[in-house]
Amino acid sequence: MKTIQINPQYAQNNMLNSFINNLPDSFVDGGDILWNGRNAIKAFDIGNTDSLKRIVVKRFKHPNFIQQIGYTVRKHKARKAFENGMELISRGIDTPTPIAFAEYRTNGFIKEAFYICDELVGYTEIRQDIERSDWNRDVIKALAVFFAQLHKAGILHHDLNNTNILYSLKDGEYHFIVIDINRVTFYNSINSIPMRERIENMTRFTSNYDLFLLFAQEYAKACQIPDSEEWVKSALKQKKRHDRNWDRKKLLLHPKRWF
Repeated sequence: MKTIQINPQYAQNNMLNSFINNLPDSFVDGGDILWNGRNAIKAFDIGNTDSLKRIVVKRFKHPNFIQQIGYTVRKHKARKAFENGMELISRGIDTPTPIAFAEYRTNGFIKEAFYICDELVGYTEIRQDIERSDWNRDVIKALAVFFAQLHKAGILHHDLNNTNILYSLKDGEYHFIVIDINRVTFYNSINSIPMRERIENMTRFTSNYDLFLLFAQEYAKACQIPDSEEWVKSALKQKKRHDRNWDRKKLLLHPKRWF
């Protein structure tokens, strides 16, 4: 049994619909490989020379038996990525436009799942600007404003590392976009998000405390946080505690690092 949901924006694109409805064969038979690891990602050109569209298809790894059982009571990542993408865009946050998701089940258990979206062109990972000694202060200031925008829209993206936030620079203005969106929580507004959760949401994109300090100062300014100096100190303290806990976790998961 298959379950397919297509963004209404693309409902009249017959070639695209045919491609989606013929997954997984469409995925196996063509495309340009962008990533081939735990999950596989390919780019495809759909249409003809007059109306050519380039899309990206992510095939999620085959779930093991325990995961298959889990997906009988909770949504698969492909479905969540599609639904989250639609919600992000509706709240004014950019992500590659969701096109569809497709799930394939046997005896009620998911065997394969795909997420389809627009190709992303002209964006750079923030990693390139912050993982160097002369990190880009302008990017960090703009990034802090973007985090404030996310939170004001009631959005917590739970995997905001430095490869899942991308930007473009046009006419001196930074524009940000988020990817890998299957882990997102939506609130009614920024007032619904506990402050501790907001700070925790900022801890993953850098391990540079000078950089984080500037980021926190700019975020406090963008959110008009009262007594911002004390708040920044508290945010930095929470960031350091997060990093210590993360380092301990890595040691436990990788015993070879003990020696």
